[in-house]
Amino acid sequence: MKSALTQPESKLKTKIRRLTSFGRVAIVASAVKITRHPSLTAIFRSLATILLLASIAGGCRNATRFSGPAGTPSDPSTYANASLLISASWLHGHLQDSDLRLVDLSSSGVYRDGHIPGAVHLWWQDTIEVHNEVYGMMAGAPEIEKLVASAGITPESHVVLYDNNGARWASRVLWVLNANGYSNVSLLNGGRQAWQAAGYDLTTTTSTVASGRLELALDYQVLIGADTLAQHLADPAYAIVDNRTQSEQSENWYGKLRSGQIPGATTIPWTSLTETGSIPYFLDPERLRALFVNAGVTPDKTVVVYGLDGVSAALTYVALKLSGYPNVQLYDGSWSEWGASTSLPIDPLPAQPVSVK
Repeated sequence: MKSALTQPESKLKTKIRRLTSFGRVAIVASAVKITRHPSLTAIFRSLATILLLASIAGGCRNATRFSGPAGTPSDPSTYANASLLISASWLHGHLQDSDLRLVDLSSSGVYRDGHIPGAVHLWWQDTIEVHNEVYGMMAGAPEIEKLVASAGITPESHVVLYDNNGARWASRVLWVLNANGYSNVSLLNGGRQAWQAAGYDLTTTTSTVASGRLELALDYQVLIGADTLAQHLADPAYAIVDNRTQSEQSENWYGKLRSGQIPGATTIPWTSLTETGSIPYFLDPERLRALFVNAGVTPDKTVVVYGLDGVSAALTYVALKLSGYPNVQLYDGSWSEWGASTSLPIDPLPAQPVSVK
């Protein structure tokens, strides 16, 4: 995927043509001279970031497909951190709870086609700071406050999140809420697919809720930056998990990203955390925990997770917390920052020769 984050003096003119099929965004570039005027430079940088976001979001929105026989979900109570997960049957029996705040993170088109009764819709891309040159970084407090308000979240809310994409977008919002000091959040195991498989109804009626409000405060127990992570690369009390798939590890965004991984990282792809088949349930507690323990990622360590970008890293954050890991931090910049910065060290990927950087 080509990065739009080029230097402002580059000769680039970008047109966006929306494709009706698959809801993707095509970016077509043609040459034109861009002036070096400071104000136009700032505008160009913002536009370039938005274009990159649109490109990645358009490509990722339909990236995950689920097919084959459905597995059997584990009882949420059997996980070490049971409060993070709820079943479709539990949700069906609690739709009228006064403290329930149900949020759908699927695409707006999927939401309009049908959603769980009472669910409001949020666009997961709104959790991203579009003015940051590093794609995927969490938006600032004003933007998060707007999301909280539109979702109707208050200090009394039990927030339940779901999507139709294997919990990837729901996990992102769960982590964003955690990172801003709010922890009464759960995921619907299996998402929209699990709800439908249970035979429960969807509705096309748009839900409205009273405006919400939270006192936000960053929680650095679940958030880590590049500078701090760099200080712990050789720390035996830390374990680093690279959750990129093989194809994501080969992604360079047309030369923006280096090939490699953060020194000392262990690769555990995000695709290994859920069941294969038509319903993306989390693995049962034993297999989920074993994925990490067998790779040397043990609960006594502070575990740092990263992905191709900060959004992609969130599913692994949830899986570790669900498995009872007490100290889990998400590196928000992820490989989109570390891989693009020549000042940060990297190791070759396991299958590559040592000389490859």
